[in-house]
Amino acid sequence: LRQLRFRDRNFCVLDAQGEDGTGEWDGIARELGIKPIRLIYGDAEAGEGIRINPLDPRIPSEHQFKVLVSMMEILVGGPLSSQTKFALAEAHKAASASARAHGRVAVLSDVLNALTAPREALLGQQAVGPEELSDWGQPAALALDELCNPDRDLAGLFDGPTSEGIDLDARLIIFDLTRLPREGEAMPLLMAVIGPWIRFGWIKPGDDIKRTLIVEEAWHILSHRPVARLFEELVRYGRRLGLSFWAILHHLADLVLEEAPEAAAILKLTATRVVYHLDREEAEKTADYLGLTSWARKSLPDGANICAPGRAIWQVGSRINLVEHIRTATEVRLTDTNRRMTERSGTEMTPPTAPMIRLRKGAAA
Repeated sequence: LRQLRFRDRNFCVLDAQGEDGTGEWDGIARELGIKPIRLIYGDAEAGEGIRINPLDPRIPSEHQFKVLVSMMEILVGGPLSSQTKFALAEAHKAASASARAHGRVAVLSDVLNALTAPREALLGQQAVGPEELSDWGQPAALALDELCNPDRDLAGLFDGPTSEGIDLDARLIIFDLTRLPREGEAMPLLMAVIGPWIRFGWIKPGDDIKRTLIVEEAWHILSHRPVARLFEELVRYGRRLGLSFWAILHHLADLVLEEAPEAAAILKLTATRVVYHLDREEAEKTADYLGLTSWARKSLPDGANICAPGRAIWQVGSRINLVEHIRTATEVRLTDTNRRMTERSGTEMTPPTAPMIRLRKGAAA
């Protein structure tokens, strides 16, 4: 809210937490007259759901293939074989060429059709026949069927052209993901698509806009290697892109960083860590990983005094300080996430007390 007073600031928020079918950012959106982009299961043309096409022309072709591979790996549950990647690459090329010939944008069902009815391809100087290509592409075809078949749970999110009315030039864009299930493949799949879509459709290198991408419930990124790989590029090249990346998560200790090198890289690249009140066990694990000082380690579990609501431990480079965030009455009203709890008890609204860690990779000031 404060940064949007400057003309050269744009924000994009992936809002994955909320109640009653709306996200935590819904109040701010209403205040600013913004309609969040809501993603839900089902037919995007029949209701309020929005569809995002992984093969949207705003994403360069070589990056479209990276998105396809990441999505297939999420659905398959592991890395694709070299043969399956080759078959998928040939299907992607065939689908794109066919769509161009018919004057339209390629969609996932085009890739599925090309995978299941392939033409002969060349692997170097070796001819690979349709039957062999079909066998190689079977794992990817089965995964794509989960996204394209209207009888499947994941239908409606990705198969088809991107829904109209999404303004990527808006100063504040809010993707409301709260109607998607927390468990399963839907959320990581969406992150795998939105990351490059934002990278090439929202970020415009060379302009004077300073952009901030805020990802709520960021464990959906950090705990899935295919998604973490795509977002690591945003973090690593944030300064060059004029991008500040904020990842917000509740339990750093839940991540098995030894098994997710991309997630570990994202965490190490963060320039600023903001840590709110945590229980003692969680505080110890978080302090160990972030290398906090002894006074900061002792402060985190003290939610009634030192790390009371509105106060947090800020780690900026090698500097560690206790910081209090003072909000106006309007800001408290718009950012209160304990409203349901306080309204039931009849008490005055108070700042949120849920444990939270904010990891921030900042662009050049």
